[in-house]
Amino acid sequence: MSKFPDLYIDENGIFHEFHYDKIISKSCAMFVAEERNKLTNSRHPLLVKFKDLEGYAPETRDLHLDFVLKSVSALAYCVDIETAEGRRTKEVIERFFTITPWPIPVEIFTNENEALSWLKKHVKKND
Repeated sequence: MSKFPDLYIDENGIFHEFHYDKIISKSCAMFVAEERNKLTNSRHPLLVKFKDLEGYAPETRDLHLDFVLKSVSALAYCVDIETAEGRRTKEVIERFFTITPWPIPVEIFTNENEALSWLKKHVKKND
């Protein structure tokens, strides 16, 4: 059964997504875009965490790219590489971002505090 991700903006202006599903579907990507637009209409740094990612549905890539380009100023993925699921998630993310160069800063982290520290550098002070 599919569960949509948890979403929120923290006190530093960083948008958080925590995904539960193994495949990012088109309906999930649309949910994220719609919910994010309810929370803010400005660009924010984005921290994405996955429990266990196997991949993106083929129709999701362009939708995800459009969402990111319109609403994200920097993108950090945080994965737990101590588990087999985390190592697989890191490989999926790396494949996703090597297909097309991204026009915003993108990094993969194994430590959430390091990811948040990096993202804080990308928070616009007037947002």
